[in-house]
Amino acid sequence: MTPVDRREGAAALTSTVAADHARIIAAVIRSVGDWQLAEDALQDAYERALSAWSRDGVPTNPAGWLVTTARRRAIDLLRRAGTQDAATRRLAIELGLRESNGRTVRVPPNGAGSQQPGLADGAEADDPGPVATGGGSTARDPFQELGADSGAGFDDDRLRLVFTCAHPALTMEARVALTLRTVLGRPVAEIGRLFFTSEPTMQKRLVRARAKIAHAGIPYRVPTTRELPERMGGVLTVLYLLFTAGYSSPEPDDAHDALCMDAIGLVRTVLSLLPADAPEQLEASGLLALMSTQQARRRARFRDGAAVTMREQDRTLWDRDAIAQAQRVLDRTLARASHERMPVGPYVLQAAIALEHARPAEAADTDWVRITQLHRTLAAVAPSPSGTLARAVAEGHAHGPAAGLALLDGLDGLTESHLFHAVRGELLEQSGDRDAARAAFLRAASTAPSAAECADLLRRADEVGPPRSGRVP
Repeated sequence: MTPVDRREGAAALTSTVAADHARIIAAVIRSVGDWQLAEDALQDAYERALSAWSRDGVPTNPAGWLVTTARRRAIDLLRRAGTQDAATRRLAIELGLRESNGRTVRVPPNGAGSQQPGLADGAEADDPGPVATGGGSTARDPFQELGADSGAGFDDDRLRLVFTCAHPALTMEARVALTLRTVLGRPVAEIGRLFFTSEPTMQKRLVRARAKIAHAGIPYRVPTTRELPERMGGVLTVLYLLFTAGYSSPEPDDAHDALCMDAIGLVRTVLSLLPADAPEQLEASGLLALMSTQQARRRARFRDGAAVTMREQDRTLWDRDAIAQAQRVLDRTLARASHERMPVGPYVLQAAIALEHARPAEAADTDWVRITQLHRTLAAVAPSPSGTLARAVAEGHAHGPAAGLALLDGLDGLTESHLFHAVRGELLEQSGDRDAARAAFLRAASTAPSAAECADLLRRADEVGPPRSGRVP
């Protein structure tokens, strides 16, 4: 290999991490068997790559180089720990390394005397050996053995990683944070900002989550066929929360767009790794269609930091190609469900609702009767306060404001939300009760989460007109 400029080496590392972080960390975790050790070893491998690739050139298989270097660094860290348990784990990793390079190994009794060839006790694992060379080496590539080219074992590792991060024994916050950090490779500081906390605090939470995986004996594996239906729901929930963290931001910046696209990409990954005939494909496909439809409208959702209602959005900003693609995904999903007489779940129904909203070129052409029917089905399958709120809007358009208001009157759990009072104000305005509508919009403004949304709700209160009594409610 030919030495390269440090910037070129750094660019190659950035590109490799962006494309293959999940694959790399999944392979290292599988080999090392300890999440925190794998994270530490891989971070060290990234740092070593910056100097080694500039000095020796970028390897032909950069991801394989990083996996091997991280595994050797883990051996070094365990050797320095000096405990019997660490020695046993070190031997297991060494055995995996030697087998992947086509060599046999004799394991000494009680772990004594084992040493990686060419890696003296306490030496630094800067050069992972044959995997880093260009051509001519006959040694097998451990990353390729994990499936980097064939997609077999390696894809299994990625699926193990996703399911372990989303394990129900972890809190939902821990699941989302671990997925952001371990699967997507997001910086801890960025994750902290999403959770409105500092980088050191988030780092401690991630350490606790990894310790929970170890202490609770959470298995690093794909659930069995019997477990898969229950576990898949948790995985999809985590992925949708990742998407929502980017989608709900009032500032459509590159970072939040990337988070949305990463979440969509993970759903695609899960779909590609599940058996084609798995029933769980239906809900995962529904989530993909839902996310894609929502992302297609992202540029039109906010104006000056305030949310814009579907009716007022500039539909020329919508990505019609993405909407058409989502529609094809949904059509295939519904066709399969009908052919195999399988029930559809909440994500499929939400995707159908989102596409009914997205299909018309003009808001006036929205099929509110169809949307109401879908909301009623969704309420029967997966009732929720937020679902009832959205249904109230649809019922108000399809069957008159009284129908929507009746749903709100029986709704508990959202009465302190600004969205509840905003929807109530809209329905009251439709009914002609301007005083009550104005009061509802003012109540919504008083609980709005941002100054921009507060100002928008105050504007809507003013548009209703002054109270007929001349008094401000």
